[in-house]
Amino acid sequence: MAALRAVTRTLATWWKAVRGASAGRVVYECGLVLLCSAVNFSAVIIWSPGETPTAAQVLAAIGAGLSSLILVPLRLTRPVTALVLGSLASIPAGGITLLVAVLSASTGYRAKKPLAIVGGYLIALAASLAGILLQPENQELGRGGAVLIAVTTFASFAVLPGAIAAMIAQRRLLVMTMHQRNLELHQERLLVAGQAQARERNRIAAELHDSLGHRLTLISLYAGGLAQSETQSATPTPASGPTSSSTQAVGLLRDTSAQAMGELRQILKVLHQDESVTGSARTLGEVEQTVTAARQTGTPIELVRVGEPRPLTLLAEHAAFRVVQEGLTNALKHASGAAVRVEVRYEDDALFVEVRNLDGRPHVGPSSGQGLLGLAERVRLAGGVLSHGPVDAGGFRLGAMLPYGADVPTPVRTAETGDFPQDIRRSSRRQRIGLVAVIAALVLSLGSCIGAVVTIPAPMPVDIGVYRSIRVGDDQDRLRHLLTDDQKVSARVTENGERCETYAGDISEQPDYEDYEINYEFCYEDDVLVSKQRVRTEGT
Repeated sequence: MAALRAVTRTLATWWKAVRGASAGRVVYECGLVLLCSAVNFSAVIIWSPGETPTAAQVLAAIGAGLSSLILVPLRLTRPVTALVLGSLASIPAGGITLLVAVLSASTGYRAKKPLAIVGGYLIALAASLAGILLQPENQELGRGGAVLIAVTTFASFAVLPGAIAAMIAQRRLLVMTMHQRNLELHQERLLVAGQAQARERNRIAAELHDSLGHRLTLISLYAGGLAQSETQSATPTPASGPTSSSTQAVGLLRDTSAQAMGELRQILKVLHQDESVTGSARTLGEVEQTVTAARQTGTPIELVRVGEPRPLTLLAEHAAFRVVQEGLTNALKHASGAAVRVEVRYEDDALFVEVRNLDGRPHVGPSSGQGLLGLAERVRLAGGVLSHGPVDAGGFRLGAMLPYGADVPTPVRTAETGDFPQDIRRSSRRQRIGLVAVIAALVLSLGSCIGAVVTIPAPMPVDIGVYRSIRVGDDQDRLRHLLTDDQKVSARVTENGERCETYAGDISEQPDYEDYEINYEFCYEDDVLVSKQRVRTEGT
């Protein structure tokens, strides 16, 4: 019952993964299953003894191919179990196949229990040794040679894929952890920026609240004066109309109430930016006082006013003063002793405020940078734009553009600023491309190694002209430059003591469709050539 529950749980997990996988992943898994099945089936047929496979060998090949249909999907949930079963199923195919390499890579990538992993690889090594020993052509190698071949193939096609997959898994885990940490830091930075903006909005609302209270006080005084003047004066006739004092009081009352309502609307718009701080309203008329106070530190500060003053909204007045105040504070803090230039310029459509300083003694200590964040929010709420940064000629510049009569802009969503999530997705795509490139490079390198091993041992043929030029009676030392060791196929000693050496024959003398080769045999006695002949080597 426990085994049945484990199988049921595995099938349920596998089916859930299939339903949640993308179409590309499903196509990849199906292609991998078919490829492993075909390779396993072919390997069993190739490694079967004899020229024609028997019925038992065909059934074994079919069983090896069908096992891939189960073991390749099983590797996603039970990688060690799949590796063990795949190694046992690959014994008829020589012990190590493509299926074992795939299952080993999955074990290195997904398995977590060290004891289970070591046990699985030991069983895979035993299966590799059994697969090598069961092949008739390997029995002549002896037990030591078979063990050497089994260990070599096991290390190349089982341990190496598992180790590479484990390294990739660890690096991916590290990268994902770093990405998660960077996302958290990014969110914290956005939160700090939002808090700075919220504090600046509350400060602006407090300043507007003070100004609005002043306007409402004036309205109350004007209304009281109007009521007192009406009780003291005689009642006018219908033809005479209201008195001049009443008209003046009504006009003042109307203007002051309109200003109060405008400021109230600005307060509501500021407070609705992010759905309690006290402050006081400051205007551009106080810039001189601020500059004078800063000059008392010994810093040379130049104040320049350009253009005719124009009426500004209360928010723009506050923002312009804060730009000057923040610029002077930053210059005194981060460029101590450097000359500073403050410019207030009235253009036709906007007010430009700029604070520029040269390089000075740098500030030693931490700096949060929230002052500029709050100032940018204040300028934005006034309908303007804030810019800041180093100057090419040296120093730093802080400037703002504030249009005349601009309304409070609509709120912005701070959480959507920045492109860090897009950078992470772009990095993930590059990692996938790099992984594909690594796998392709490994496959190409492995294929080159196998090709070199297969092609290098083949002996070089002896030219037919060289064979004809050699005469019986020639000294062996003279023939060494004509017959080299890389052309030698085999050597033997005859019963009468002659030492015969066989060399690969010329390509032109090889038959086209026969199962043999024509080679050249030279026999020596006392280092003198006593015979040469063409010999036919069967079964090559």
